[in-house]
Amino acid sequence: MKTGLNGKAALVTAGARGLGRASAFALAEEGARIAVAGRDLQRMAGLEAELRAAGAADVRLVRIDLAERASIAAGVEEVVQAFGGLDVLVANTGGPSSGPFMDFDRDAWQSALDETFLPLVDLCRAALPALARSGRGRIIFVTTVGVKVVQPNMVLSDSIRLATVGMAKSLSIEFAAEGVTVNCLCPGPFGTDRMEYLVTSSMQRDGLDRKAAEALWLGEVPVGKFGDPQDFGAMVAFLASDRGSFITGTAIALDGGKSRAY
Repeated sequence: MKTGLNGKAALVTAGARGLGRASAFALAEEGARIAVAGRDLQRMAGLEAELRAAGAADVRLVRIDLAERASIAAGVEEVVQAFGGLDVLVANTGGPSSGPFMDFDRDAWQSALDETFLPLVDLCRAALPALARSGRGRIIFVTTVGVKVVQPNMVLSDSIRLATVGMAKSLSIEFAAEGVTVNCLCPGPFGTDRMEYLVTSSMQRDGLDRKAAEALWLGEVPVGKFGDPQDFGAMVAFLASDRGSFITGTAIALDGGKSRAY
């Protein structure tokens, strides 16, 4: 399939690890120019060479601390200036803490909003002018299967990620005339550092061994295994491609069949 991504400019936030990293490599394999954003450029050492080896036409490592509004605007502008525009934004943030409702006071809710949702608002405000100028802009939000089916002990994520879906649907309407598509990917349990955190948290909170904790997360997944991040990246590349131009305003589950509603 011809994706039309060769030479296109893409920015992936929180792209050093996990699903963000998988997204960056999938776009690199299609010949895109990739900017990977993270808080600590030293920790990302070596990533530039790896992405070039994977096929990226150009690579930039950009410091964006999603907790610092100024760094978001500055980082997006740096990418736009370096690449002469922007065609794809993979908007990825870290997930909030896990636990039941009564574990979190109002300050915890505010922190979760500041870390998980409001950075996406800032990213879109900074990137949308360039994405609109592209004429085929793509925004892909990384959310969670929790927007499809509630996840136990994930009240912060279940709630706040739904705000992302609402924003995505609004943007998909507002910017359709400029050729910008806006979609959410809703991953279930993938084999990432985030999944390791959730499994470990279940072990500590519920007194489970590893096998029981993993079973807790896989019990409602018909395929019975953790997802491969490369499969997630492949869906990112498809939505970013020319073939994805008619898909917008959607929230697509990649969850091994866990979300069963129509």
